[in-house]
Amino acid sequence: MEKLLTGVRILEVAAFSPVKFGTTILADLGADVIQIDKPRSARRGDLPLLTSAEHPRWLWHSRNKRSVVLDLRQPAGQHVFYDLLATSDAVVEGFAAGAAERLGIDYESVRARKPDVVYARVSGFSESGPDAGLGGHEQNYQAMGGLTAASGGPGREPAVTPLPIGDSVASLYAAIGILSALQQRQATGQGAHLSISIQDAVLSLFGYNAQYHWREGVGDPRTLREFGGHPGTGVYPTSDGRHIMVSAVEPWAWERLCAVLGVGDLATAYEATGPDAEAVRTRLGAVIAAKTRDEWERINQEHNVGISPVVGYTELLDDRHTRDREW
Repeated sequence: MEKLLTGVRILEVAAFSPVKFGTTILADLGADVIQIDKPRSARRGDLPLLTSAEHPRWLWHSRNKRSVVLDLRQPAGQHVFYDLLATSDAVVEGFAAGAAERLGIDYESVRARKPDVVYARVSGFSESGPDAGLGGHEQNYQAMGGLTAASGGPGREPAVTPLPIGDSVASLYAAIGILSALQQRQATGQGAHLSISIQDAVLSLFGYNAQYHWREGVGDPRTLREFGGHPGTGVYPTSDGRHIMVSAVEPWAWERLCAVLGVGDLATAYEATGPDAEAVRTRLGAVIAAKTRDEWERINQEHNVGISPVVGYTELLDDRHTRDREW
């Protein structure tokens, strides 16, 4: 990969994904990211992922970075931090509310030493508003950002989504903000203070759902065609106990899908709703249940009609396309 950010140095002061995912991408792009790790501690309740260089999450978030262990509670650790700051362009911080201030590495303290610094703080609920002081983790931000509720549905309780979606999106917003601020600094010489909320990041993903709500009164996105509100979009079981995803959103795509599935008479049911739509879904389900997932994958390779195998991530890790992409 081209090292587009060669010459940019970033100090990462964080323990978890809301900062580390974005800085990892910046490191992949050539930035010199110096990861400041906590000292090992025998304190009851400390998590190995914060200090163990063998922990899967530490390894994932530390690639292409340099790291140093600093105890920022001690003057010596703070002294090293400010030595590093002198040759750095940006600081990204992800502590609990008030922690950076107590450690003397908050924006105002850092700017006093380096006026043109780009400083990004990633927090659960931003630095203003009634929830600003609340702590939390990925699952809390998913719950308060609307994602947990969206994981439920008719006959299905909301559940934990086993992906760090909030953390990842927030840290990517932080990375975008840092790059934008560095561009501005190049033109004006001015630094920047960026505040990124993880709840805001999750909520931003519901942007056009909100537009459907405001403009058309849609309260449940699952009633929308592209989110399963029509039989042409949905998950269907196959004969081998696995599943495929069907996504034929456009009229022409629906017609092609019906033709390939041998139910051409259903092509006129593009606008079907209510009991009519359920009857169509039942017909499609019966056809799809007659073949295996792999058979449907081969059919889609031939006809390209929006049929996808539902794969687990362990299977995906050995997928032919993933391997070819050198992931």
